[in-house]
Amino acid sequence: MLSKTIISLWNLVRNCEYSKKAFNMLMHCMKKILFLHFPGKKLYIREYYCSKISKGDYIAAPIDLVMQSWIFNTWEFDLHLIDGIVEKKSEQIILQEIHAYAPDIIIGLIGSASLEEDKHFLKQLLEKDYEIFLTWDILITEAEKFMHEFPKLTWVLTNFIAPWIYHYIKWEEDKIEALVLRRWHEIKKYPEHKERHFSVNIPAHELFIGKKYRMPFVRRYPFATTIMTYGCPFKCSFCIMSKLGYQERSVDEMVKELDYLKELWVREILFLDQTLGVNKENFKKMMHIMIEKKYDFGRFGFSRVDVLDKETMQLMKKAGCHTIRFGVESGNEYILKTYGKWYTLDTIRRGIRDAQKVWINILGTFILWLPDETFEMAMQTIEFSKELNLDVASFNFAVPRYGTDLRDEAQKKWLIDTSIETMDQSWNTIVMWSTYMTKKEVEHLRKLAVRKFYLRSSYLWKRFKKMASWTEFAGNVSNAWVLIKNTFWK
Repeated sequence: MLSKTIISLWNLVRNCEYSKKAFNMLMHCMKKILFLHFPGKKLYIREYYCSKISKGDYIAAPIDLVMQSWIFNTWEFDLHLIDGIVEKKSEQIILQEIHAYAPDIIIGLIGSASLEEDKHFLKQLLEKDYEIFLTWDILITEAEKFMHEFPKLTWVLTNFIAPWIYHYIKWEEDKIEALVLRRWHEIKKYPEHKERHFSVNIPAHELFIGKKYRMPFVRRYPFATTIMTYGCPFKCSFCIMSKLGYQERSVDEMVKELDYLKELWVREILFLDQTLGVNKENFKKMMHIMIEKKYDFGRFGFSRVDVLDKETMQLMKKAGCHTIRFGVESGNEYILKTYGKWYTLDTIRRGIRDAQKVWINILGTFILWLPDETFEMAMQTIEFSKELNLDVASFNFAVPRYGTDLRDEAQKKWLIDTSIETMDQSWNTIVMWSTYMTKKEVEHLRKLAVRKFYLRSSYLWKRFKKMASWTEFAGNVSNAWVLIKNTFWK
């Protein structure tokens, strides 16, 4: 890349005084862009408009900032990252680092799970009159309200793959979309015209891979995070992803990025696509290329049981995929249908069985505390998780996220206090009431789910036998300890 070439040339001739002066002039002309993952007291995961507190000891590079980095990955910009979560630094130290770097622009990531802390830190940043672009889950629908609360905040970004900040910097107003900004005391929202395909440059992965991001299934480090698609074409009522639309990148563009990740000695990749394999032709083409080029990446990602067939998963396995996360969500067919999953328990069984036949690990996600769910239905979900013989089960509370059909339902049934903005699906707070269950019952369900699924001797022995490396073993032990501590000694 051009910026790296310039820096390499400088290193070769840095003993030349004229070269030093020329390089200093070049650096002075570059705009400084700071990617800032706001600090927090807990292990906050704020990625992809779906913030939560990590139930274990896992956190990946925030895909929102990773994908924004492609826009500025040219000679025009000097890039810097401060991840306040994985770096575990105090607000004061991070503020000092920001002031020392003196960025021209800050692209900040906050979330609803950490909202009160984020607001406190944002106030301190705004006192210094930095040019700040914010992105987070609630801002998709509540940007104007938030900007009224913070009169000094001028810019909100509502699509993290889009290059609109660059067009703003160049003041190419006719090209600006997906931005909400304040001009002359008025708030203007630039609508977005989404296409089926999107194109991005190679993100600045080198900013992220040196940080202490970790996931329980990672077998080798460093690992990187990226996406092949944006949004989701399915209409689950509790999920914001369908409201984002659905867009795809070209296979050729993805190959260039994978080539670059190989140059950086990346060993594993987390594909944070919400549903891998929707476009089967493109996805299979991608798998064949990964096999032919012998990338040797370990891979893991997310999909649906009614999207990936056995043939596709065999290709994924050959291309390095060792783990898939499936959104199971419930063990009750009424709940699956009511909340927009539209597949049956037998479809789930078949999809997971096919994955297990090709020796792919399966992480299943489940939702408890949906408005129409009874205690007996929730117990069916817990028992179903055991029946599926999964490698990992993630049990979450239903959260009435802004912009979702679930929030509309909860409002109609008077199940939420609409003034509450802080919300987290990972058990720490309950912000939505249930039609049929009490808060005490759902607290009991949380502990029951973890105990019944994880604290089985047969499960523990199975997990131990499947460990593929000491790195994976250490990651699993760390996550198990934090999960049990947060569940039973909270």
